[in-house]
Amino acid sequence: MKTFSAIAFLFLATAFISCSHHTSNQTNTGFKSNDTAHFFSGSYYFSETESMHTVVMLLPDSLYLILKRVNDQVQWQANAGNWGFQNDQLLLDGGNQSRLLAKWTENHLEVLSNSGDPILKDEKFQLSEITADSASKLSFSITGAYRWFADAASMRFCNAKRVMPVLMTKANLEAEKHFLSHREATNQEYLFMEIEASLMQNKNTESKFKSALEIQNIKQTFPMMECY
Repeated sequence: MKTFSAIAFLFLATAFISCSHHTSNQTNTGFKSNDTAHFFSGSYYFSETESMHTVVMLLPDSLYLILKRVNDQVQWQANAGNWGFQNDQLLLDGGNQSRLLAKWTENHLEVLSNSGDPILKDEKFQLSEITADSASKLSFSITGAYRWFADAASMRFCNAKRVMPVLMTKANLEAEKHFLSHREATNQEYLFMEIEASLMQNKNTESKFKSALEIQNIKQTFPMMECY
């Protein structure tokens, strides 16, 4: 039970940072370029059966994705939001869905508590930077508002300022059909859906992100949802 309590504490500490923090444009010595995405991954093992796995995807222009798995779960659960620096600390703010405060040091992120202190006394919860290729191999579940406009697909997220491009795939054609049917029936410009996807590099896009979501599977749609 002690290890379970430790996971619960860590999960809460990385999900619900105090709303008193605000993002800013202040730069950080560990951040090399606002034009380049950065990806971090790490795990914390409380015991042989209790573990916490986290991936942080920092995209240019303040958008981030955070992926989480607990114990031996296979499917990553992802949320999106806005990142920025607060007093040399990195704040990932995704509303009530996901918040994380971290210290960026060279090629690592150290996950901090809501007061800016180390979460665990005995050992740091540290994420190491990984390559874009490694990040693109991760499949995750995420919920967002899908839109098809001017022969281009995109998804927006309730707690993120930026819109994510969506690649043309067979699964995207299915998403497009759901969206067009929904728009015809309701005249709404977005359809919320939960998808299984990966973040792929897309250097030819005009988007600042130089990456896009590749939908692999549509898990369910939410015609009545406006935000979550």
